[in-house]
Amino acid sequence: MDCATLGQVAACLRGTVGQITPLLETLYFCAAPLAVLDCCATLEALAQEVEQEVEQDDVQTITEHGREQLQFF
Repeated sequence: MDCATLGQVAACLRGTVGQITPLLETLYFCAAPLAVLDCCATLEALAQEVEQEVEQDDVQTITEHGREQLQFF
């Protein structure tokens, strides 16, 4: 897994949230049940999930690398 690229994806998702939020704040019918009102929360949750996967993968990769090194000794 390319952790740097996934980190960039998470940053892009958060950047999109930053661009969409001001637009949503201008909506007159923001109390209406519009799906678009949930998009920022969904994108933020997705960004957090991507970062968690990267962290988990890093731990798993380090653990696997350590096991490989132990096999050589």
